[in-house]
Amino acid sequence: MERKFLEEHLIRGTADLPVGIYSVDAAKEGHIPLHYHREFEFLVVTHGKAKIQLEGNAVYLNSSEGIFINSQTLHSSVNITENDGFSFIAIVFSPELIAPEYDNLYKRFIRPIIKNKFALPVVLPDEIVNIIMKTKKISDRADFGYELAIKGNILQMLSIYIANAEKHPYTKNTIQSEIVKKTLDYIHMNYPNAITLRDLASHAHISKEHLCRIFRDISDTSPIVYLNRYRTTQSAYMLRNTNKSISEISFLCGFNNGSYFDKMFMRFMKCTPSEYRRKVQ
Repeated sequence: MERKFLEEHLIRGTADLPVGIYSVDAAKEGHIPLHYHREFEFLVVTHGKAKIQLEGNAVYLNSSEGIFINSQTLHSSVNITENDGFSFIAIVFSPELIAPEYDNLYKRFIRPIIKNKFALPVVLPDEIVNIIMKTKKISDRADFGYELAIKGNILQMLSIYIANAEKHPYTKNTIQSEIVKKTLDYIHMNYPNAITLRDLASHAHISKEHLCRIFRDISDTSPIVYLNRYRTTQSAYMLRNTNKSISEISFLCGFNNGSYFDKMFMRFMKCTPSEYRRKVQ
């Protein structure tokens, strides 16, 4: 997987065109772990079927179906195709691409989207899906002036999307979301080290039981399962992209017990670390 796609605080594109356009084969890792970012995102599944988790709500997408993911929204995805993975195209772009914060367009349209003042449709209309596919091709070709075409397409997609919105607030539990985000940040910074449920709850300043309940409501999993899945994701990346030994990778990703690492890898990747390395090399 393109690890840059998952970075919450990554600066995407350039100052002139703050856009990241990604083609992601999730079959390599089996899922996209829970994460968030300040940018907007248009996503369309190009192969297989996926379950997208958005702030605790499950959305099921077939190939050629897509969704819009709002700024700072917690989201993850998992394959639901038997014996097959899924792939998707994502266009991730800064809200300021549309207009700077002081601009009237930002105040009228962008800020209300970020603040969830519009009830936006979950699944994208086919018209937007088609534009996403065209935009990926434009990005791949990178002909002279392609930046203008990409920006124009994003403006068109957002215009079509907003036209389908209703002007009433979408309720979102901000407090719960912030607790989960704080927990994710802690895991992402400290996953190579020993982490207990008590550590995570202490960092969030709530009880272990409360953290588990909130985390499951939003992510459909527990904090410790997420931690082990995230460590497995990082280990899979290292197995693909480094020559480090499996035991060293296990240690670097927070698994101090080799047999437990094998067990978690088999659970999430459906194969052993050595089988995975042979398959992707």
